[in-house]
Amino acid sequence: MTDSATSLSRQSGVRGTFFRLRPPPFTRTVRFRLTVWYSSLLLVFGIAFVVALNVAVRLDRGVTLQPDLSTARLVDPGPGQAIRQFDQQIEVLIDLREVEQEFSAETLARLQTWSILAVIGLAVASGIGGWVLSGVLLRPVRDITAVASAISATNLGRRINHQGPDDELKGLADTFDSMIARLERAFDNQRRFVQDASHELRTPLAAIRTNIEVTEMDGDATLDDYRELLDTVKAQTERLARLSDDLMLLTTSDDGDVQTEPADAVAVATEVVAQLRPLANQRDVTLSIEAGPRLQARANADFLYRCLFNLVDNAIKYSGAGASVSVSVRQARSRIELGVKDNGPGISPADRLRIFDRFYRVDKGRSRREGGSGLGLAIVRELCEVMGGDVRVESTEGEGAQFTISIPAVTTR
Repeated sequence: MTDSATSLSRQSGVRGTFFRLRPPPFTRTVRFRLTVWYSSLLLVFGIAFVVALNVAVRLDRGVTLQPDLSTARLVDPGPGQAIRQFDQQIEVLIDLREVEQEFSAETLARLQTWSILAVIGLAVASGIGGWVLSGVLLRPVRDITAVASAISATNLGRRINHQGPDDELKGLADTFDSMIARLERAFDNQRRFVQDASHELRTPLAAIRTNIEVTEMDGDATLDDYRELLDTVKAQTERLARLSDDLMLLTTSDDGDVQTEPADAVAVATEVVAQLRPLANQRDVTLSIEAGPRLQARANADFLYRCLFNLVDNAIKYSGAGASVSVSVRQARSRIELGVKDNGPGISPADRLRIFDRFYRVDKGRSRREGGSGLGLAIVRELCEVMGGDVRVESTEGEGAQFTISIPAVTTR
């Protein structure tokens, strides 16, 4: 191997060793960085104070004793004796000046020594104090971390409940508690929704399986029996398809990303009535519509159609033979209101509180026979909300019910 290659290899090894020498993990923590900042600031101010003190002492040394010639008095008028006395006084003053300089130098050396010791002590004290102080300040953050680590999908009941002044840390803890509360409600709703959806999906599948098994065990099954089996399977399959569509629609409404545009509410209501009139005639229900001129709503036309369709379909199915169902469209200030009114059995106050919940049925047995999934009114409420509207119900038992959809109207300038 050549000398250049050896040198290159050594340099690579040195660089590799350098990059492998990483600082300890604790040096990347917030607590360590706060300690460094706190200690550095305190140390800088301490050093500045010590330097200023030393400079002041050095400047003060410039004021020293000077020989005072006025004190040299001539006692003997003789010229020789007067000169000797003057020289003696000058020597005394010079000695005093040397003593003063020696004392000042010793004092300055002592001051410098104590200054260095003070700076070292200040660095140690500020480091320890900064570490302890930052730990106290970051304790709520550690509590938040501990609670977050203990939280899981099955354990959302933990809260921080930080007690302290109304500062940034309390705001952070309260925000975290609020977020966990929302997550807990969301997980509960999701869990209940999955359970209800699983139950609804299992019902038609069980019906299909039961009918197939019964037909298989019947050795004398005829062609008509197999046709009846096919009709049952077809009906239950359609029920599964409707349930799947409803679940997909609810998922779309949960996303909240719905584009609204001007929609002709009267045209939508007219189309719904035309689609459901054969069902009304089959059920011996009188279906009518009352609408004025063209009314523009700020909505999604498909969602608005689905909402009104569900309300009219429910009114026809559950109002009973001989009943009447009327659909109305009108403008109330800045809102377009679409109403569906029937004179059926009505809805009890207890049921009105939960009638828009997912999978809730007023008459559970009858709803299943009608092939309902219990999602119709839940879909109406959620689609109305994502369009910026709402739905309400008014009912008196034995006198019927009225559902009203309220959607923002298109404003004209």
